[in-house]
Amino acid sequence: MQKRCGGCDKPFEAKRKTAKFCSDRCRMRVHRKPTEPEQPAPVASPTPAEREGDADSLIQAARAELQAAGRLQTAAGRAVLALARRIDANAAETGSSLAAMVREFRAALADALRGAGETGDPVDELRARRDRKRAG
Repeated sequence: MQKRCGGCDKPFEAKRKTAKFCSDRCRMRVHRKPTEPEQPAPVASPTPAEREGDADSLIQAARAELQAAGRLQTAAGRAVLALARRIDANAAETGSSLAAMVREFRAALADALRGAGETGDPVDELRARRDRKRAG
């Protein structure tokens, strides 16, 4: 029975009706050849700049919290906004990488906001120092 080889595309005499290759060499070549995975169609997702105007945007929420705490222009505040942009533009991220970025975002936001409410009035600081002295 004449068949065409699945590896080299030459005709060969098949010993069985299920034969696909003319030799072991062709069979191994085909099985070792890397297959190209299908690329998923790109999904049109909004860019971070487009999302910044969105009320549900993580960027907007982070910016509002940092602004209220007066930490928007700090390095930690900028890092938080960069992470928020990356999370909002998560079109190509896997679940585990997104989860890791969210954990890092939460830690960076907590770090940026740490001590934000402690910047007290000098009079309050003097009053607290006086009270500590009186107490003991």
